[in-house]
Amino acid sequence: MSEYRVIITETLKRAVTVEAESREEAEEAVRRQYQNSEHILVAEDFDGVSFSAQYPKQQVELPYGKMKELFRKAERAGTHVCGYITFMQDCFTVQYSERSRTYAVSSGNKAFQPNMGGYSVYGSCLDGTDPCVRLEQYMAVERGGEKGWSVERCYMLREDYDRVMALPERGRDRER
Repeated sequence: MSEYRVIITETLKRAVTVEAESREEAEEAVRRQYQNSEHILVAEDFDGVSFSAQYPKQQVELPYGKMKELFRKAERAGTHVCGYITFMQDCFTVQYSERSRTYAVSSGNKAFQPNMGGYSVYGSCLDGTDPCVRLEQYMAVERGGEKGWSVERCYMLREDYDRVMALPERGRDRER
């Protein structure tokens, strides 16, 4: 079961007759009258209603390993989804904002595609200052005597997470 945000839009409409030299002048005259509360629309002016269901921009936090698993499941089903990885501030010698340390990552990376034989994970930081970075190189446990970037948190937006969770289980995805 998913949570949705539903927008209800009611429309009120009334025709007003005015004398004017041009269409623009007529609209401006009625606009002034409306702003001066000379025309107050009421229930009798009701013209319709519409409903629009949307996912709220909720985040579903999950460990990196689980996000990887969901990315692979999406790719096996031929669907691309997006996730976000925030790296710990301690990994950097310079102070960065959370947006600077958070990278958007697509399931379309080789590391998540079946039978690709690759392991690359490219991502772009949310503030736009570090685009298209090959993250798996920085995430390595040890590289040149330095410790790699540690993951602080991972998340997916609710819409992508629910889309993957609704995909049928198959092969190694099935629980035993």
